[in-house]
Amino acid sequence: MNARLKELLSHLAATLTLEREREIAARHECTLRHEPVDRLPLITVYPFPSQCQWQPFPHREVFDDPEKMLFNELLSAWGTSIVHRAQVGDDLPATIRADFGTVLVASVFGSHVEQLGDDPPWAEPLASREQLVEAMRRGPVGLDDGLLPRVVERLRVFRDLLDQFPPLPEIIKITLPDLQGPLDTLEMLCGSELYADLAEVPEQVAPWLDTVAAAQVAIARALQPLVNDGTDGFTHQHGFMIHGNVLIRDDSAIMLSPSMYCKQIAPHDERVLSELGGGGIHSCGKFMHNVPGLLGVPSLRCLDFGQSHMNDVDAVYVQARVRRIGLVRVRVMREELTSGSIHRRFPTGVTLLYPATSIEEAREVVAAYRKTAG
Repeated sequence: MNARLKELLSHLAATLTLEREREIAARHECTLRHEPVDRLPLITVYPFPSQCQWQPFPHREVFDDPEKMLFNELLSAWGTSIVHRAQVGDDLPATIRADFGTVLVASVFGSHVEQLGDDPPWAEPLASREQLVEAMRRGPVGLDDGLLPRVVERLRVFRDLLDQFPPLPEIIKITLPDLQGPLDTLEMLCGSELYADLAEVPEQVAPWLDTVAAAQVAIARALQPLVNDGTDGFTHQHGFMIHGNVLIRDDSAIMLSPSMYCKQIAPHDERVLSELGGGGIHSCGKFMHNVPGLLGVPSLRCLDFGQSHMNDVDAVYVQARVRRIGLVRVRVMREELTSGSIHRRFPTGVTLLYPATSIEEAREVVAAYRKTAG
């Protein structure tokens, strides 16, 4: 085992506690159910401190090295840090994943994956419409397809390494990797031509979306025995707890009208969510035009924001609380936290994200926020 990783795991085994993890989990679960909470869960993001005795490996090195990937996941992911949580005092769950970016399901259908420098991998569209049609005819998906063997390897290595440092196997949740969603994956396979197809030949696109949705469900089910992320209807993505067992990424849907989303995409999102026992939908950007359609998906349990500040979160909250749908990763201002006004704005049903300029500011804001509770 890499000496730096061994040192980090030893430190975490000595400092993380199951009691604290359960406290954090209970707070997230209560608010995502729209139940009363002592305070809304708050997670801070901040630049990784240069004075830390451990520093992340360059991102380009983690794809071929399971130990380096685990090291980085424990140290710095999504602008958060498990190793610094005790210092900051926020409600960050301890989670890791096999991080190969957004391309896993696309790779199963034959998309060529590239990765350069420290950029995340990306999937190239299939070279021709004939290749796409042939890909959509493929049989059942297995863990031997595309990049999935590498994901399986990572998950097994992660579990083997954590097992050597009790109580970490009980504390650190290994989550599903990013499986995107039917629309986002199909857009990777088709390229931008997909948007013209959705408008001009929707009857041709519908079975493709269904095929991709079935593949996502099959992959999630096949990977679930290799993760340890919850058995009670709550799991994790993006460093936050979500209500449900899977998070669909619907970033491409911001290009569609509300009618197109509801008629052409929502049924496939619902298939994924319902077959996996409910879950969340994520979108980056400004997606207010599709909020009613998203909230109308029957098996939706939470809505995850990429950039909540680009949306009218208060209006979304009014609509979401009717169905007790939680809002995840809502960015808030420092004054809202330190004054306690956030408790009046959102009594429950929301998990908060604060972008701090430094780990010192993160600690100050969390301490002030905790004093406002109760």
